Amino acid sequence: MKYLLILIVLFFTSCSNIQDKIKNAVQSENAKQIRNDYQEIVQLLSLYKTKLDKRNPKNYNNNLTSLLRKNILDNKNTINLFSHTRNHSFKYTDYLNLAFNKSSSIKNRNDYLAVGLYKMFYDAYKMDVKYKMTALSYDLEVLQKAYKNLQILQWKIKFDKDIEEQYLFLTWQNNWQIELEQQLKTTSLSNIPLSQLKNIQLQKESLLDPSNNSFEIITSKMILYMERSIKMLHAEPENLTIDALLSVIFII
Repeated sequence: MKYLLILIVLFFTSCSNIQDKIKNAVQSENAKQIRNDYQEIVQLLSLYKTKLDKRNPKNYNNNLTSLLRKNILDNKNTINLFSHTRNHSFKYTDYLNLAFNKSSSIKNRNDYLAVGLYKMFYDAYKMDVKYKMTALSYDLEVLQKAYKNLQILQWKIKFDKDIEEQYLFLTWQNNWQIELEQQLKTTSLSNIPLSQLKNIQLQKESLLDPSNNSFEIITSKMILYMERSIKMLHAEPENLTIDALLSVIFII
């Protein structure tokens, strides 16, 4: 009888340990998945920066291109750019607010945007902590904040203009649309022969060409990875309404 009781105790103790191991394994897998989400996001960011530079060739410093890409893909946080207002910036909000500063004199917006996004993701995913045993090692509040910021940034990249009413970043616009918008500042649409727009005339583009949605597809994928990370923490992502996006002036 004595031995039977010992066996029963050992059996239930063993079951308890197995349950704990299973729970730990599940948490560990969640932590791994969240880290994988981060890796996917920064890979997309590198792709996005390449496309942005190609579409906005005057908006970046070519001497920094390889260094920025290496910093992003190697998961380092050592890039600190100089700005026109200070020797260098450290917070991601500094870079993002510079990227969206409405002054027409801002140079290298692409670099400020990329570094700001990278530092935001780096902070949100706590990449300064090299090993996170469970998903609970992540900070839900910081992830939610970055998730909302990414929604704001996706909107601002698409529509923000400087004080001279020039788009800060060209992404979805066809060249003929940019040309038409410039001409509409001085004359009415009825006075503009669309067939005479430069890119239409040279047959580089057509009036029927769809807008370029490849940039928004990339940022939307980033948003989806962040959504999954937040759900791994047993929370619901905080989606912003159109009204909220329209009312935001600065980065949160």
